[in-house]
Parts: sequence; C-alpha cells; structure tokens
Amino acid sequence: MSKAVSNFVDTVIQHFPPFRWDEEQERAWVGTMVKELACFSDAVLDRAIAHMIRTRKQRSIPLVAECIEGCLEARKWVEADTQKSQIPEFRTSAADDWSTERVKLAYDLIKSSMGKQAAKDSPCWVLSLWNFCRKNQRLPVGPEIDRCKRDARDFDEAYAKAVKGGWPQAQKLEELGASMLARRKKLAEEVLGK
Repeated sequence: MSKAVSNFVDTVIQHFPPFRWDEEQERAWVGTMVKELACFSDAVLDRAIAHMIRTRKQRSIPLVAECIEGCLEARKWVEADTQKSQIPEFRTSAADDWSTERVKLAYDLIKSSMGKQAAKDSPCWVLSLWNFCRKNQRLPVGPEIDRCKRDARDFDEAYAKAVKGGWPQAQKLEELGASMLARRKKLAEEVLGK
C-alpha cells in the first residue's frame, strides 16, 4: 500500500470514525479502500482528502463510493492545474504591440472618421491604419497618414505581381496576400457598419 493511500485511509478513519465496527469490518473496509484508491496519484489523494475534511458534513464513515467520487473530482482539478501550468503565457505585457489592450484600442481607433475614410479610399488603407494604431496606440498624423496609404499601395502592387507569378514563391505569397485582402475587407466592412 502506498503512503498516500495509507494516509488517506488513516485520515478518513480519524476524521470520520465509524460508530461501531468490529475488526473484520474494519479490515474489509480498509482492504477495499486500498484496492480502489491504488490507481490514484498522491496529488489526487491529498487533494481529495483535504476537500473531504473541509466540506463533508456527515460524521459517519464515508462509503467507498463517496471516497472514489471525491478522488475522481480531485483528479479533474489536478489535471486542470497541470494543463494550466503547461500553457505558455501569451503576450502578458501591455507594452507588447499585440497585447489585448493594444488590439482593442486599434479596433476602437479605426472606427473614427479617419478609419471610415481609410475604408472608403481606393486603395483601401484601413488595415495599414489598424496596424499603425496597434503599434503606436494613436491615430497617425501628417506624413504618417501618407505612409499608411503608401503601405497599402505597395501591398496591392506586390500582390498583383504575386498573382502574375513566374517565380517559385509566388503561390505562397499570393495565398498570404489573399488572406490579408480578406482581413482588410472585413475591417473595412466593420468600420463602415456593413
């Protein structure tokens, strides 16, 4: 019997003592508990017994099924904690130009009159505007507006060359460009309320 199983059984008997048991009943109960709980990890058993002590309201000895149920529930929590610790943190800093705050601000800023104009213009430069807002946390001014428009024109020209093809990477660039055009179209529709 593992130390964690032994600790679980001893703790149950200590906190929820049986009203009347003879030696044979105790051996049978302990034997069944040991057999049924052997499949659970130490972390699961420790969490399950701690939870039972905190929340169980009956003073009588718990049924084996109740202990198994507690361990199954504890296993879900232990597995969730393990998975949570394995998920890498993603863009936690607001200084990161892809942080949630900056992305939300960019969406808010492009809904301005400048954003509406960028969505209407040809070529449409709303995606360039959105990227500027995300990186700089503000709308562009003066020559920065011209730069956003120029970036949109440059993109359209590069996309047209990729569509014509003639070199090995043209297909991949065309696919990337098509996804960016779809993104630009979607942003323009959002800004214009379509």
